[in-house]
Amino acid sequence: MNKRKTIYWLMMLPALIFLLVFMVVPIVFIIQQSLISEAGAFSFERYAQILTSARDWKAIGLTIGVALLVTGFCELLAYPVAYLMARTKSRSWKTAFYIILVSPLLTSVVIRSFAWIVLLTQNGIINTILIAAGVTEKPLTLLWNLKAVILVYVQVLLPFAVMPLSSAFEEISTDYEKASKSLGMGRVATFFKITLPLTVTGAVSGGVMVFALTAGSYITPLLIGGGRQDFLP
Repeated sequence: MNKRKTIYWLMMLPALIFLLVFMVVPIVFIIQQSLISEAGAFSFERYAQILTSARDWKAIGLTIGVALLVTGFCELLAYPVAYLMARTKSRSWKTAFYIILVSPLLTSVVIRSFAWIVLLTQNGIINTILIAAGVTEKPLTLLWNLKAVILVYVQVLLPFAVMPLSSAFEEISTDYEKASKSLGMGRVATFFKITLPLTVTGAVSGGVMVFALTAGSYITPLLIGGGRQDFLP
């Protein structure tokens, strides 16, 4: 038994060394540097500046608020998409759904953001269609605002919410839903009392990834928001 554990640790050793060198050490270095003042002495001066700065608190609140909104929208959209992917019996259709879902991740976030600029700018595709259809006479301001930032975030990060949920749905036998319906429960009640509790782990893992990626991103607010919103970092 001890020999088997030793083999497991030896197999994990390269990954642990990689994480130690490229993640733990840089984080420790950053923390160490943050505790040194401009004079070179140990100090909490930098933290005090953040805690007493109204602009920093505003940026923190906006970043967390937008991250929560994006996570909520992604979860709402991810449930029907994940359910459809998991319950599709045709392998070809399921493969097509996965390709459509994952293919945007093969493109850089910068390129996707510029694609949204082409769509949302005042002389872009969406405004051109709306004016041609007579919906509006003047171009709408669809870019350089918080709504556009949230929209692009949802499109970019939706796959990270769908994939864990799809895996969670695939692990649930359809017999549970059939048994629930045979006992007189409707589709809505079955979803909230049977399906939802069994997929909470997938929803939480996807939500954590979406929240972390949203809170740590700066390219999308800079390009789509035009730098007009105070986001972290």
